[in-house]
Amino acid sequence: MLDIKLKIEPGHTSERDWMAPSPLTKLFWNVTAACNLRCPICFADGGRPREGELTTAEARKMLASASRAGVRDIIISGGEPFCRPDILDLLEEMADLGITARIATNGTLLSDEALDRLRRETLTRSFQVSLDSLDPEVYSAVHGVPGQHLDAALRALRGIRERGFHTTVSTRLTADTLPTIPEMLDRAVEEGWATVTVHIPVHTRRCLGAPEATADALTLLGPVFDHFCRLRRRWLVETYIPWAPYHPMMERLAERVRVVHCGCRAGRDRLSIQPDGAITPCVCLDVPEARLGNVRSDDLAEVFERSALLRVYRRPEEFGICGSCPHVRVCGGGCRTTAFALTGRVDGQDGSCPIWQRFIAAGKEPVDAS
Repeated sequence: MLDIKLKIEPGHTSERDWMAPSPLTKLFWNVTAACNLRCPICFADGGRPREGELTTAEARKMLASASRAGVRDIIISGGEPFCRPDILDLLEEMADLGITARIATNGTLLSDEALDRLRRETLTRSFQVSLDSLDPEVYSAVHGVPGQHLDAALRALRGIRERGFHTTVSTRLTADTLPTIPEMLDRAVEEGWATVTVHIPVHTRRCLGAPEATADALTLLGPVFDHFCRLRRRWLVETYIPWAPYHPMMERLAERVRVVHCGCRAGRDRLSIQPDGAITPCVCLDVPEARLGNVRSDDLAEVFERSALLRVYRRPEEFGICGSCPHVRVCGGGCRTTAFALTGRVDGQDGSCPIWQRFIAAGKEPVDAS
């Protein structure tokens, strides 16, 4: 995912070199493809459960393997995680192994009883609720369901906050959601939501209504950044976009508020597990060309250490990515998922990079980037 995190409440951030060698420390886990909503934009193509999803026993075995590999934190997503009947049991299993959880959910299936159990029996640290908009009509269009589901999501957010979980709300960037983000920021200040995350959709699955893959999304977000800077309470902006430090919008924003560029750590300190057990570098790149193995038959630690495909993420210059641009060892050659969406190749060119776009427009070689 390409994310902008607008952080209102002080918390954790990191300015470490995200391209530096790292052990495997985290997983993204899409626990099911099942979902009770029908969003026209969905990187997981959620809806019905996928054929061959991991059984409870297989999921427990995967968690044990993850623990042995050194994983201490798992981001839980879907589909909708709470469509999986055994999700609370699996989260308790993670706690027994000393693994913390962060949960991405639409919030509409969260009950008080489930939240109490999560607080009492698991190591769940935070929730990200995909709100997208506070406008019921926009919410309905983005989620593909009647607008009253918004009330259920807001009730879940109140329950999450009341139990002391770190609380993030998220929105996918579209022409409809963009003008409603400032209202979400205002509400976040009022309600104590720590972060508003803006997802810039990647074009690997459903993406109806999303900006084009090469659209200048950061410039589109200019009014949102202006509003964030005017909030009576705010902390910082984090980017999870490899080339964001080189974008003029972010350079200007850094003069007004602290900006931390976290890049992309897919395949560098984390892997992703898909509903059927497939192992991929990125949670959004569940395609045959990016599959590294399957937890049913492959050891996570060995995959992380030995996969040839992961070298594309760690040493992109060896594959001719970005030509001879001197920034490639810093930015990692951009987003591999966007590159795949544009070229059909994991080692293709990320044409959304502003530096690359300037070169192409000028008819120059990337070596001139410096």
